Amino acid sequence: MTAPRRLALPLAVLAWCALVIASLVLAIGPLAVPAIGLSISHASRLLGATAALALAALWCSRGPGALLDDLARSRTPYIATLLLLLGASGALLASHGAVNVGGADSAGYLAQAQRWREGRLHQALPLQVPDLRDPWAQASLGTRPDASGTATVPTYPPGLPWLQAAALALGGETTAVRVVPAVAAMVALLAAWALVVPHAGPAGALLVVTFLATLPPFLFQALQPMSDVPALAAWLGAMALAARPTTPARAGAAVATMVAILVRPNLTPLVLPVLWQASLSGSGRVARRAPLVIVAAAVVAVLIVASVQASLYGSPLQSGYGRASELFSPTYVAENVRLYAAWLREAVPIFTRVLLAAGGLCLVWHSWRQPTWRPLSAMAILTLVLYAAYVPFDSWTYLRFVLLALAVAPVGVAVWIGRLQAGRHARWTFPVTVALLLAVALPNLQRARALSVFTVRATEYRYLAAGLFVRDHLPADTVILAGQHSASAPYYSGRPVVRVDLLTPQGLAVVVSWATRAGRPLALVLDEAEPATLRARLGRDGLLALNWPPRAEISRPVATRIWVDVDRSTYLAGGQIRTTRLTDIPRR
Repeated sequence: MTAPRRLALPLAVLAWCALVIASLVLAIGPLAVPAIGLSISHASRLLGATAALALAALWCSRGPGALLDDLARSRTPYIATLLLLLGASGALLASHGAVNVGGADSAGYLAQAQRWREGRLHQALPLQVPDLRDPWAQASLGTRPDASGTATVPTYPPGLPWLQAAALALGGETTAVRVVPAVAAMVALLAAWALVVPHAGPAGALLVVTFLATLPPFLFQALQPMSDVPALAAWLGAMALAARPTTPARAGAAVATMVAILVRPNLTPLVLPVLWQASLSGSGRVARRAPLVIVAAAVVAVLIVASVQASLYGSPLQSGYGRASELFSPTYVAENVRLYAAWLREAVPIFTRVLLAAGGLCLVWHSWRQPTWRPLSAMAILTLVLYAAYVPFDSWTYLRFVLLALAVAPVGVAVWIGRLQAGRHARWTFPVTVALLLAVALPNLQRARALSVFTVRATEYRYLAAGLFVRDHLPADTVILAGQHSASAPYYSGRPVVRVDLLTPQGLAVVVSWATRAGRPLALVLDEAEPATLRARLGRDGLLALNWPPRAEISRPVATRIWVDVDRSTYLAGGQIRTTRLTDIPRR
C-alpha cells in the first residue's frame, strides 16, 4: 500500500469526527468544558474542515470505492466515533449538568447520603409545635415519619446514597452531584457497547450507543444526580459481563447485580435474565458456578435492603414509598399503557420511535430463532411488565423508568447492520451507519432541546439560590414553609421546614400562631405555580394573601420567590421591602 493510500482511512475518520462535532453544535449549541479550556462553537469551520478532510481522503484512496472498502475492513471509524461520542457526552454533562441538588429526588438522595455518613438516619422532628399532630408536616420531600412519629427517616433505597456518601468523602458535594451521574452515564454507554458488539459488531453497537446517548429521557436523567442512570448502568453492565465466560467477568456481573438491586430494589426480578445470560455463556466449571455467584450477590443485596427497610420503616417488606401492594396493581396497566404511549410521542422523535418498534420486533424474532437472544429480550419485556403495573405518574420524564427497555430495543435493528458488515455488501456498512446515526442523533437532540433538557442547570439553580439566601440573609431561627423546596431549602440553609403543601387550614393557623408566640419568622419559599394551588386549598386570607413584596426572587427559567411573614406588617404600615434579584448561575 502506498503512503498516500495509508493516509486515506485516518483522513476519512477525521472528516467523520469533524462532521459529528459540527452536527452536535448545530443541534444543541456550543460545547464547552471550562475546566480544561475547551470551547467549540463554530459549526461552519468544522463543516469546512469536514469537506477538506473528505476530499483529501478521496484523493489519497484513489476513488470512493477503495475508500469504502477501507472503511468496511476497519474497526477504527467505529471505535473513534465511540470515543468521540463519550467525549462529547462528557462535555455536554460538564457544560449543562446540574451543579446543585434540586427537587424531591436529587436533594433527598444527597440528604440521605449525609445521614448515612453521620450515622443519623432517624432525625428527631426539628420543631415542637403544640397541636400540630401530623408528623408528615415536618417530613421534607425525600423523607417520611418513622414508626414512632417523632422522627423522620429517608424514603429512598440505600444504593445511590451510599455511592454519593463515598463521593462526598472523596471530593465533596461537587463530586457527588456532578461526577457520580456523569460516571454512571459513561458506564451505561460503555456497557451498551460491550453488550451489543458480540451480537451486532462495532457498527451495530455504535448505533445502539448513539441512540441511548442522545435519547431525551436518558439525557435528562444523566444531567442531574438521580438513580435512573446508575441503575441502567448497573443492569447493562451485569448483562454484558454475564455474557463473558471468565471468572473476573462473572464476578463483575455479580457486583453489578448487587449494585443494581441496592439502587432500584423494585427491579430485583431482572436478576433472572442475568442468570439466564450467564447460564448460556461458556461451559465447564465457570459456567456452572457463575449463576451461583450471581444468586449469592442478589440474595445479599435483597437482605441488605430488607434490613434497612426493617430498621427505617418497621418491616422488611415496607419500602420508603409504601408496600408493594400499594405500588403495584393490575388496575394501573391500562392507564400506564396510555401514558407511556403519549410520553413516547411527546419526548421521542418519529424516526426514533420507528427504530424502537422495528428493533423490538426484530429482537423478539431473533429470540424465537436463537436462544442466545432470549435473556436480552426477557430483560426488556420484564422491565415493561414491572412498570406497566406500577403506580401512574404525570410527566414524560417518567420514561426514565423504562430506560432499560428503551436501550435494549434498538439491538434488533443493530443486528442487521452487523450482518451487512459481514456480508458481500460490506462496503456500504459505513455509509448506512452514518446515515442512521445522523437520522437518530440530530432529531433526538433537537427534541431534547425543545423539551428544555439542556436548561437543567439553570432550572435547578433556583433551589440552591433560595436555600443560600435563607441561610445568609434571614435570622438563624427562621422556619421555612415550602413544598417543592422542602428538601433543598433545609439542605442548603440548615433551617427547619414545614410542608405547607401538606397542611390543613387549621394546621396552617396553628403554625402561624405558634411562630408568632415564639417570635420565629416564617419564610415562604414557593415556585411560581404554588401560591395559586395553596390558596385554592387553604384560602386566600392571612399569610397566603402574599400581599407584600417578596424578600428575594429568582425569575428565570422558573420563578421562585421568598416571602418573610414579618415583612407584611411593615409593608402594610407604609414601609418599603427591598426585593433581591437572584440571577447568577454558578460556574463550578
